[in-house]
Amino acid sequence: MKAILILGLLVFGISAVELEAGVPILLKEIKAIKTDHTEFTFLLDLELSQGGKVSEVVALVGDLLEQMKRDQLNDDLEYAHRTTTLGLDIEWLIIVLRNLTKERQDKNNQLSELNQVLVGLQLQMDALTEQLNILNGKEEQLRQTRAQEAAQYQARQENNSKVLAALNEIIPKLQVAVFDQEGKSLLQTEQFEIVEKIKRELGHNHPIAIMVAMTTKFDVPTVKRIIDKLEHIRNAVISLMQQEDEQETQSQITFQTQIQEIAELREKFSKDFEVTSQLIKKRTNDKVLLEKRLTIINRDLSLTEQLLIQTREYKEQYDAAYAVRKGKRISEIKTVQQAYDLVDNHAKKHK
Repeated sequence: MKAILILGLLVFGISAVELEAGVPILLKEIKAIKTDHTEFTFLLDLELSQGGKVSEVVALVGDLLEQMKRDQLNDDLEYAHRTTTLGLDIEWLIIVLRNLTKERQDKNNQLSELNQVLVGLQLQMDALTEQLNILNGKEEQLRQTRAQEAAQYQARQENNSKVLAALNEIIPKLQVAVFDQEGKSLLQTEQFEIVEKIKRELGHNHPIAIMVAMTTKFDVPTVKRIIDKLEHIRNAVISLMQQEDEQETQSQITFQTQIQEIAELREKFSKDFEVTSQLIKKRTNDKVLLEKRLTIINRDLSLTEQLLIQTREYKEQYDAAYAVRKGKRISEIKTVQQAYDLVDNHAKKHK
């Protein structure tokens, strides 16, 4: 109503001593206008009562009416622009919120899958570690077993060598003693020396020592049979030593083959271990980046939700303020329009 008050001051400044024809009736009609804007009708009444010219009032009220309509049109345009902008902002915020929500869901799914991958990789790493430990333990056991077998082989061959050396020495001497032409005394002497030597080298309870000792108690034919048995034993010892050598050679070959297999498996498992370790590092880094992104998304979601709420509230307040403002201005325009119609019709009738 600021423009109306200004108009009132203007029309109040127009004074005349005499009222124009028909003005009293016009004043009654103006007073009859039903409006909340009594200050406007009062100013019109005051102006006309003071002798103001109706034609000038018509022009002023008409200008006021046009100005008010222009103000309303400008306000409508401004409202349309602002509310469209706010609507687009709200739509954009909804899209951003939807995209962030979807991205958060996707990232959470990725994080869940990544955690499962890491669990699987860690299990694989544990299994590889266990396999490597098993291989190391197996290799250690093989080496210990091989060392024990080699020591046992060496001990057996040393013993066999002693037996063979003793037999190689005993048999010829027994043969000489048996077939010597000097008689029984020489046979007994040789036998006694041989028995004592065998006992020293192989031990008193060694089967060969016992067998040789028995030769001192039997006649020549019996001793010859014992010599045949000793030769058979010697051949058996030679064969046994050859078998021992072959078995030792085969054991060494088997051992080297097993060690090579273990080395190849260890190399494979070690490579798999390194690859798995690198994968765990990479996936762990991916998880860190994913969690950082989720932190940013959650922050942006919170800010976007707040901004959306604030924008909607502001639009609601802006819409409400516009509605109140427009309602008031439309009411003012209606009042001024009614007054304008009255004074304009009066002016046309009293030209």
